[in-house]
Amino acid sequence: DDVVLAHRVCHSPPRPSEMSSGCTTRALYPSSSLVGTLTLVRAEDAPKRCRVDAATFNQDEWPERNEGPGFLGIGAGAERRAAETSGRSRAERLILIDDDSPDVAVGSVIVAESAVLPRGAAPGTINCTLNSLVIAPKMRGGGHGRTLTTKAARWAMEHMNAGVVTVWCVKPLLALYVDRCGFEYEPPAKASFDDDDGGDVCCRAWAHRWRGGGAS
Repeated sequence: DDVVLAHRVCHSPPRPSEMSSGCTTRALYPSSSLVGTLTLVRAEDAPKRCRVDAATFNQDEWPERNEGPGFLGIGAGAERRAAETSGRSRAERLILIDDDSPDVAVGSVIVAESAVLPRGAAPGTINCTLNSLVIAPKMRGGGHGRTLTTKAARWAMEHMNAGVVTVWCVKPLLALYVDRCGFEYEPPAKASFDDDDGGDVCCRAWAHRWRGGGAS
């Protein structure tokens, strides 16, 4: 029941304003091998070789986004302070590392604050999206995608005070997010949006009832 995730550019626009970097889940695959204890850290706090690793495989996955250099951690502190003082949406670049081999990046993700208030959320609720989530090619097949997803959601709740964490995925992957990562499916708000048209669907983890999908 382990899974590995990667993300892709979204081609369907049911609620595009919420997708801060236009990405949704592309695939979750069955997995086998495992490594040591995995820890999620800010990019600037990871060892240099690990940051270079993450920047490289992120850039290779989506060269058109040019988000790879952000995982080098350069200027991250200044960017964070600027967001805090200006009121702009916050974003954290995070790297999943193996505590037994901390110089190796297992995966990476951008946790971004969204300006969209989810349906049913109380005013002032912080909504964070998981964007550009990817497992390093050499680390795929070990169930690390599930770990990265749940750790990133927990990070958003604990470090960014997120009341809800949002992921967009294609419908065939819905059960994997719901059953294995603990997210809840959210049907389209309007009847004109059809989840059976091959587009992207919405899953959310609400902080007050999310149990983390069993991941550590």
